[in-house]
Amino acid sequence: MNYYSYSKEVNQSNVVLDGIDIDKVRRIFAKIFEVYNPKIKAEIFDSFCEDFHDLAKEIPTSNERIWRMLITDMLFNYDERGYLEAASPDNSIKRKQFAIIANVVIGKLRKK
Repeated sequence: MNYYSYSKEVNQSNVVLDGIDIDKVRRIFAKIFEVYNPKIKAEIFDSFCEDFHDLAKEIPTSNERIWRMLITDMLFNYDERGYLEAASPDNSIKRKQFAIIANVVIGKLRKK
């Protein structure tokens, strides 16, 4: 009988990320927030990008699931502080929106 291990499943979804510099992070999030809701408030945008860049430098993982969780958690954290525009009051809708944004970010950071 096959043995199921969640940890093995997590380790199988690795992604090779392209170099992450602050300018690339700003370009990625500027494009994303033009299209997707919710958006980071304009006065917080630079701080958000710097936080993401610092996080990306500190987290030595290539696991796509972990990156999606980190990005989603970061967006929830900014939402709790009131830094998002047009955020839904419903957490299930926000979770879906943040998951979409996280997938797009991963796609943009993926080395081609």
